[in-house]
Amino acid sequence: MKVAFLSTFALDANISLIHALRKKNDVYFFTEALHEVYNFLNKEKLTKNISKGTEVGELTRFHELIDLDKTYVIKGTRTVNIFRKLYVSYKINQYLKKINPDVIITDNYMLTYFFSTLSYRKKMLLIVHDPFLHSGENFIIDRFLRKLQFNLIDNKILLNENQKKDFIERYQYNPNTIFTSFLSVYDYLRYCKTDNNSQSSTEFNILFFGRISPYKGIKFLLDAFVKIISSHPDIDMKLTIAGSGNFDFDIEVYKQYPQINILNEYIYPESLADLISQASVVVCPYTDATQSGVIMSAYAFKKPVIATNVGGLPEMVEDKKTGLIIEPKSSDAIYNAILELYNNKNILEEMSRNIEKVYFFGEKSWGSSADQFMEAFTKIIKK
Repeated sequence: MKVAFLSTFALDANISLIHALRKKNDVYFFTEALHEVYNFLNKEKLTKNISKGTEVGELTRFHELIDLDKTYVIKGTRTVNIFRKLYVSYKINQYLKKINPDVIITDNYMLTYFFSTLSYRKKMLLIVHDPFLHSGENFIIDRFLRKLQFNLIDNKILLNENQKKDFIERYQYNPNTIFTSFLSVYDYLRYCKTDNNSQSSTEFNILFFGRISPYKGIKFLLDAFVKIISSHPDIDMKLTIAGSGNFDFDIEVYKQYPQINILNEYIYPESLADLISQASVVVCPYTDATQSGVIMSAYAFKKPVIATNVGGLPEMVEDKKTGLIIEPKSSDAIYNAILELYNNKNILEEMSRNIEKVYFFGEKSWGSSADQFMEAFTKIIKK
């Protein structure tokens, strides 16, 4: 089967999925270099509107995962430059006509692939990363672009099963057009290793990473950690909060604690790989969620995760097996979970082995995820 993957977002999950799909399909990959934080590609280095993957140096290290001869990088244009945006969209559509794919995956709501969406909407499968917009992020432009894309593309695939029923009911969709799969480990991070990329400390290191946003519940984690070090003054433990964005609470009060390291900046893959490698456990204290690339990034280094019981997170973290599931909006729950793992480090080792078994080789591997995509492809083609 000939598959085209049209993306504007991060390489993190996409290149692993493409790698798995390539085992049974001929896959062509398009990605847009617009904001470097999306996919780590610097558009200023591109000399053409559409460059082949072999011409883009940042992609070289991923050559085992994606076919660079069938990868195309678009020099991004902001939506305000509407005429240039539509011109590039038209040129991409000309490439697709030559490829003539059987099915097309897309993961965006942008105008980059507007002409392609109009031309091939019946054979498209839209990846819906967020079935419902996060609290604090329900912006007008997001709602408009989502509605436009949702109306154009009938076939959609969610990356968790928990929200499928609510998604269908909320938008009144035909259940036969809504599919599900799941994320697996973010392999790309293992290709971003540095010499510092190993556990070099005997300390118990707690890590939160990702975009700073109100729904992430970071204050609950900070309050839990302050309670731990206040009630256990001799405890050998550190907390790192790493990510760009604006805090919705006063962060200064937490900076007085030397055990807390706040890196309020975008974390590039090399630095992220180092941080995860040095972590004992990753915490996702979210107040609402869909699925989480943070969890899949942690699992790439077999790190257990403490996550709240929201959205699709319980599908990704099996309680007591690959991490701990706790109630949301509770500093006490985070406090107890951290101390449980700190006081039973053999459990951490067992969880790491479980992560490897399930996500590297088992039912939650990218191969299994790709099989569910292929089931959707077959039904779309039959239609």
